[in-house]
Amino acid sequence: MSLAFIARRTFRNATGNARYLSTTGRSSPSARSTAWRPWTTIMAVTGASLVAGTFGAIYPPTPLSIIFPRPAPPPLAPDTPEAVAYTASLEEKLQRLPLLKQLRESDDAGEWYETRPYQGFPEERLVNSLTAGALKGPGKLALYPLIRAKRDESESIIFMHLGRGLCGHDGIIHGGLLATVLDETLARTVRDYVTNLLLIDIGVRQY
Repeated sequence: MSLAFIARRTFRNATGNARYLSTTGRSSPSARSTAWRPWTTIMAVTGASLVAGTFGAIYPPTPLSIIFPRPAPPPLAPDTPEAVAYTASLEEKLQRLPLLKQLRESDDAGEWYETRPYQGFPEERLVNSLTAGALKGPGKLALYPLIRAKRDESESIIFMHLGRGLCGHDGIIHGGLLATVLDETLARTVRDYVTNLLLIDIGVRQY
């Protein structure tokens, strides 16, 4: 037996052993793919959850923002420069409301007039008023109501700003405050009709 033959045979045996080991010890591509599937799914779900959570925090859906409202700062102290600027900005937004502009430019605008209840009242009368005194200020009733009423007093539209300091559940205006607002606004509507049969149509809109 020649040396060359022994070497070739050893090489073949070594190669055969290597092939044998590689065949039995290494997993197939399909097995590796199956093993990675759970981890791929977990990573995909985690990534999607992070993206959805981030967008939900920045742009919360309306039902969630009602149930879990964002924290808001407390109302500003009255008569401070910040409170005066805040009130002025609210008045500017009120005057720019599309509905108010539409009413002022309507064909029957001459049949209506505007008034601001409590504006110009003496201070000694305002201090003991609930809506014009105790509840007046930034974060509450920051503005005097703006009323557009028909000259025959048969109809009126009232614009009011209700601040976040008037909430029951945070983000939702207290029901008792809404009842108070309806009580005061309806009082002027029915004052000339208290002796007659009265049908009242109430509509509340949020802006």
